[in-house]
Amino acid sequence: MTFLGNHTLPICFSKKDLYALMPSSVITLNGRIQRAIKSKKMLKLKNGFYITAESYIQESDKIKLTEFISSQLYKPSYISLEYVLEKHHILHLADRPTLITSITTKNTSNFKNFSGYFAYSNVKSSIYFGFEEVIFRENTYHIATKAKALFDYLYLNSELDCRNEKHLYHQLFKNNMFRWENFSEEDFKQFDSYVWRSNSFKMMTIRRVIESYFEGKKFDMWAKAILS
Repeated sequence: MTFLGNHTLPICFSKKDLYALMPSSVITLNGRIQRAIKSKKMLKLKNGFYITAESYIQESDKIKLTEFISSQLYKPSYISLEYVLEKHHILHLADRPTLITSITTKNTSNFKNFSGYFAYSNVKSSIYFGFEEVIFRENTYHIATKAKALFDYLYLNSELDCRNEKHLYHQLFKNNMFRWENFSEEDFKQFDSYVWRSNSFKMMTIRRVIESYFEGKKFDMWAKAILS
């Protein structure tokens, strides 16, 4: 793509990227940026971070572009939680503006711009795993597996009552929040491996409740998932 002449830029770029291509004083560079934003040739993603209007408008796959933007706004991060669970029809929440939820080892943060809403939840580095690489326009970003998105959602959900397994059972299975039929046998195996890898008492408790629920039902559910 081009910006201010024949200079080639990444899909998303910073002031530092612009300065490397067009060395100038800070005042001159800021002036160029402000004129480009005012003329709508350049769109602001956050302070000091941008995309060209041409790049955004001409992109046919806006979903992947927005996911890629999410990966660039806050690093390191991978897309997970509600966004991935809803994408795979596992979690159903009330209608709301599209929110791309991600995991990071940095502080919890949020961003809002013309392309959407972005939320980043913090986990310790030992929990930062379970994602796959997605290729987009010769770039890459990361998105959680279905199993890791569920793990992350349960791990960070402070409303789950892990001190009372009967109440936890009700929270997981009686309010129709989760569409467990969209979770395959392989997904459950992955989830199980993530729980053991985390060594989390909370997740061990959740695993035990999930296992007890599906002990007599897993064959029917898995058969349905495999044969559908």
